[in-house]
Amino acid sequence: MHHSITRTSWQVHRADLTNIRTAVFMQEQQVSAADEWDGLDEQAIHFIVHSAQGEAIGCARLLSETSTHEEACYHIGRVAVLAAFRGQGIGHHLMQHIISYCISSSPHCSIYLHAQCERRRFYERLGFCARGTEFMDAGILHISMWFDQAREPHHG
Repeated sequence: MHHSITRTSWQVHRADLTNIRTAVFMQEQQVSAADEWDGLDEQAIHFIVHSAQGEAIGCARLLSETSTHEEACYHIGRVAVLAAFRGQGIGHHLMQHIISYCISSSPHCSIYLHAQCERRRFYERLGFCARGTEFMDAGILHISMWFDQAREPHHG
């Protein structure tokens, strides 16, 4: 399956990003509107996946933050692929694209995310390592995971 990934903004692709996240997080996973729409989208960099037919089928957002140690870091979040398109490597490709973007933009910045615990293996295969203890977010068990730039991710 052929698809394309575009770096974009909330202002440009708001409708498509809203549709994907509403379907995946709010309808499938029962995340509340208050939890999903946290007010950070307008300042984030967004990535959107389009199918070969031009349909918006996946997305993620990237926030630039300052860590507790006052170091700049990237926070990947809201990673979603519509149910009909899962199992085709789209999420993996999207994540590789975002990681490459982060490294090329700011090679010394750390990259982290809050993974749903049942998705932990997906992120480990991309080179992320869990840190800390599990926690609840939007009624779903999560764990913080940090990208290990010294470790080669598994492809496939």
